[in-house]
Amino acid sequence: MTDWHAHLIIGPIVLPMIIASAMLLVDERRRILKASLSLAAMAAILVMALILLHESANGAVGGGDTARVYRLGSWAAPYGIVLVADRLSTMMVALTSVLGGCALIFALARWDRAGPRFHALFLLLIMGVNGALLTGDLFNLFVFFEVMLAASYGLALHGSGEARVRAGVIYIAVNLTASLLFLIGVSLIYGVTG
Repeated sequence: MTDWHAHLIIGPIVLPMIIASAMLLVDERRRILKASLSLAAMAAILVMALILLHESANGAVGGGDTARVYRLGSWAAPYGIVLVADRLSTMMVALTSVLGGCALIFALARWDRAGPRFHALFLLLIMGVNGALLTGDLFNLFVFFEVMLAASYGLALHGSGEARVRAGVIYIAVNLTASLLFLIGVSLIYGVTG
């Protein structure tokens, strides 16, 4: 197994984050470049997810089901970020990239021009979803869930109009309440289980 292949599990998380960060430096008038980068990122995430899905279904050396565990920075599970690529999580990442790609193609008709920074917010949303699907512990699930929600707040308020802002504020209030309940639940689980 080559070095890039051993680190493939972090690709669906890191790639959209890097491209979204780079898009913040690109002028908003370069929409074709931004759309091309977003579509290429979604295609690359799909390819990575399919490679990981094939490995988890068939095993790295042709065996049965295997789950790949990746420890960022070689930290142990309670202290570091642990990613797990099993058949379910990689299938969900592949499905997310297909549906996200379809949503992106639909958004290219008009929605990406309704306001600034659409493509960066969209890729950060994909990063949060992929991180939540690949994480191996409950706390990092909460972190990726919050990244996903922060990007969705920007996308919900993307555009203009009083009705959009009013609906966006309600959406944010409901999600902040849900995040608080989720955090309380995570705290209770960590308190009971240690």
